[in-house]
Amino acid sequence: MHLLSKTLDNVAFIYALTFFPAPFFWLLIHPAIDFWRRQGTRAYWVALPVWAGTDCVLFLVRPVLYARRFDRSLVLWVMGVALIALALWLDRGVLRQFSVRRIVGLPEIHPERGKGEVVRGGIYAYIRHPRYLEYILTFFGLALLTGALGIFALAIVTYLMYLIVAPLEERELRDRYGAAYEAYAREVPRFIPRLRRKPRASVSI
Repeated sequence: MHLLSKTLDNVAFIYALTFFPAPFFWLLIHPAIDFWRRQGTRAYWVALPVWAGTDCVLFLVRPVLYARRFDRSLVLWVMGVALIALALWLDRGVLRQFSVRRIVGLPEIHPERGKGEVVRGGIYAYIRHPRYLEYILTFFGLALLTGALGIFALAIVTYLMYLIVAPLEERELRDRYGAAYEAYAREVPRFIPRLRRKPRASVSI
């Protein structure tokens, strides 16, 4: 049991190092998208200090992240596993709809390289930001599995950050796709799916 707990702690920390800096990066990019588009792919260089700085802070506070824990019952374990399983399912759905260049946000930096269409098929027929929801669910799932209050705090920060980042991204998408994205946003919720028949698979523009 001690080995499993240690392994889960390490997995949670590695996940935090990899994905916790992401919303901070996009919080720099989206509000000044016109400036970053003029920089082209050089805009991605800002990711280096963002990831390095955030990860340095995480390393410094790592003992604090695991200093206090809540009791983990079987119910919490099952909930944690369920959240991570749902996150993996969302990840699979995203990868079936998006290429790597779309996942890393290249069309936002270079919109002239093929405007494409509003993606409305698969998981995107139910929620507009499955990738962000995936990150949020994974953090909360890892918090339940580790029982670490520090990981739970990271999950809350991640959730709050994406509540800010998602509308900023949507502003750029509305500028890029116009009425097509407006119609999509009216039909499909941001994070929590509606219990109804899914809309059309795609809208070409």
